[in-house]
Amino acid sequence: MTLFKLGVYNIKHNFGRYFSYFISTLFSVFMLFTFFSIYFNKQIQAFSSGKVKVDTVFKAASIIVVIFSALFIWYANSFFIKSRKKEMALYSILGMKKKEIGTLLFCENMSLGILSIIIGLPLGAIASKFLLQLLVNIMKGSVSVYFTVELKAVIATTIIFVALFVFNSIKSSEIIYKFKLIELLSAEKEAEKAPEASKIMALISIVMIFSGYFIAYNNLLKGGSKMMYFGLLVLILVVVGTYILFNNFIVILLYGLKKNKKLYYKGENLISISQILYRIKANSNLLATIAVISAVAITALGFSFSFYMSLETQISYSAPFSLMYRSGDEALNNKVDKIINKHSEVKVTHKSNIVLIDGTALTPKYKGSYSKDLKAPFGVNIMSISEYNEIVNNTELTKASDGLGIVKNLKFTNDNQCFFIEMSNDTKRGRLKGEKVSCETLGKSFDLNIVDSNDKGVMGNNFQRTTIVVTDAFFKKLVDINKNSSTVIRGYSLDNSLKSEKLVTELKQIIPEDRYFDSFYSENAGAYRLLGSYVFIGMLLGILFVLSTGSILYYKQLMEAYSDKERYNVLRKIGANKREMRHMVSKQLALIFGLPLLVSLLHSSAALSVYIIKLMGTSKIVIKCTLIMAAVYIAIYLCYYMLSVKAYMKIVRSNS
Repeated sequence: MTLFKLGVYNIKHNFGRYFSYFISTLFSVFMLFTFFSIYFNKQIQAFSSGKVKVDTVFKAASIIVVIFSALFIWYANSFFIKSRKKEMALYSILGMKKKEIGTLLFCENMSLGILSIIIGLPLGAIASKFLLQLLVNIMKGSVSVYFTVELKAVIATTIIFVALFVFNSIKSSEIIYKFKLIELLSAEKEAEKAPEASKIMALISIVMIFSGYFIAYNNLLKGGSKMMYFGLLVLILVVVGTYILFNNFIVILLYGLKKNKKLYYKGENLISISQILYRIKANSNLLATIAVISAVAITALGFSFSFYMSLETQISYSAPFSLMYRSGDEALNNKVDKIINKHSEVKVTHKSNIVLIDGTALTPKYKGSYSKDLKAPFGVNIMSISEYNEIVNNTELTKASDGLGIVKNLKFTNDNQCFFIEMSNDTKRGRLKGEKVSCETLGKSFDLNIVDSNDKGVMGNNFQRTTIVVTDAFFKKLVDINKNSSTVIRGYSLDNSLKSEKLVTELKQIIPEDRYFDSFYSENAGAYRLLGSYVFIGMLLGILFVLSTGSILYYKQLMEAYSDKERYNVLRKIGANKREMRHMVSKQLALIFGLPLLVSLLHSSAALSVYIIKLMGTSKIVIKCTLIMAAVYIAIYLCYYMLSVKAYMKIVRSNS
């Protein structure tokens, strides 16, 4: 029998040991091919016009899949090879040379890798049409996707994974040269050192994690030049704190259970707690890594899904009018009206001419869009209360104002009052209430009392600016002295903005760029394309992450089951029955699978709570989406847990 045939024979007759590794590598091939297929697909490239670069997003996602797949294959393969040290020693005893054993391992790894590619590529090709259609539907597109196999995607995926499998196969074949025969034979009997942990480091881990949460809540969403530094600081504190937590705090916690004599000497706890203590310490870095990866996945999925679900409300804020532009001469306005009237698929329900006066202002507590104290006058728009209320009550904002926190039905009691709209991330409703603001326009100075303030403007992305809303009477006086310097924004509300694609396309051709034309349809299409691609990528990457991390844990437990086999044989000989052994295994694996999941849920809950409170208020959508993502993660980990318990029991109870 040749070495290649022997390798194939080993895979066939021990496929249970290879199965989890094979499925995860197969899914990695499937995922990368899917992303490459989307990246090279001409229909998707058609979505990448203008500001929205969907193909760039998928290119970045493909790089993430390659990096993660490389790390996963290397990690899982190292576990698998360690579990086979005794098998390699037996080959050596039977007369096989080191070179032959190395070649055998190389053939086994390459066979699995090639099999993953051979099966993964056709599966990806079959599924790509359905996944592409799903992507188009998520992006609210109206394109019908046709079946195609992207040759570039096939070549790129094959080259990358062949390179990964060759590298790992070479590393696997080299292991036989690194150990002596006696070391390979006694690999499963290596003495375990008593776990050590520091109480000071345990305390530091808790302080670091909660300090990260505190900084995120108080500083991360303020904006400004320091936001990146705060973000990096939070990341370092939470990630490093998590590693220290698993290496120290959890170990000390288990030592505490050991000191509880009533609990420790109850039933099989005497054995199981000690076993868990050693296993947690031995796997601490792995568990911390899985906790961090899972936290990132759950947070990203919860954020993207919730933002996607509330996108229509957010788009109303970006483009309150169905159509809007900076008004020009009457000839342009008449031409626009003529084109709108020509399109029977939509009907104008309201038309506005919003007058904005340019000015400067100064008020002590205002920090501006970069959260810096503004000691010099800053630019503002001044608008009338009637036009403010007109926008809120007659545009897309009407149905979205509650979700956005827009102030409705604004009222003043005298002409020296104003409503202040801040352009800042660090603000709350009414933060500037009671303050005075000094304003100036065309040399005319005046002071106003701020009766209320908010950070939600009503002029859309193109015309959003720090704004002061004043009474109609006071605004009329300002208009009289600013007749030639005021700006008029022309806005149209349609009965169905989403049916205005043809109209928007035609208007873009006649309205000059310096008029800053924008439409609800364009903002809606762009937002759904971009966020839809994020949701799609997040969904697939989330599945990849949970399958890969679950597989790594599963593999690690199988490896430990082989090393624990003798211990359980001794327990069986002294009277432990199947139920008691299963109970011990279940408790041990419950902590191994449960602890990283629990910590990841804590991290993601903290991150998303900042998002809910700071950006969206108490949002049911965010909570609902996060709970769904967490439930899916828990369900998949529960499946891996049950498979691990079953496989673990099968190994420790087998006679061979």
